[in-house]
Amino acid sequence: MAVAQAGLAAGRDAPAAGSGTWLALRRGTGFTLLELLVTVTVIVAIAAIAIPAYRGYVATARDGALLNRMASMAVFQEETRLRTGVYGAGVHDPAGGLDTLSRATGWQPGEDATTYRVVADGGRSWTVTATDANGRSLCRVFPAGDECPAP
Repeated sequence: MAVAQAGLAAGRDAPAAGSGTWLALRRGTGFTLLELLVTVTVIVAIAAIAIPAYRGYVATARDGALLNRMASMAVFQEETRLRTGVYGAGVHDPAGGLDTLSRATGWQPGEDATTYRVVADGGRSWTVTATDANGRSLCRVFPAGDECPAP
């Protein structure tokens, strides 16, 4: 064993594994603890930035879907106003649910779990609040599509 260690100290190759003297471990195989810690730290830092950004993108997409549904309702409301002179929101019974709005305008809600609350505001505009299955809610005043005033 002293011969093998002297050979390593002199810069020569270690004896082949299984030669009976000792098993040679080559330097450079595997990772050091410091390298692993640095890698984990970088991954955590990237995740700390990416996860909130992803959640923001998902929220924006959900808002866009709700706004799209509201805009489709607005098309039917405007068409009803052109035909009858009043928005369908003004003639439907909010207590009766969306069935009365559907009968008044012809608009049909989607098959998803979105709930709508539609209220007429004196004949010139109407307000719709849409809430998706996740509880995310948007409120708009139409025909302009502006955000509802803060309560």
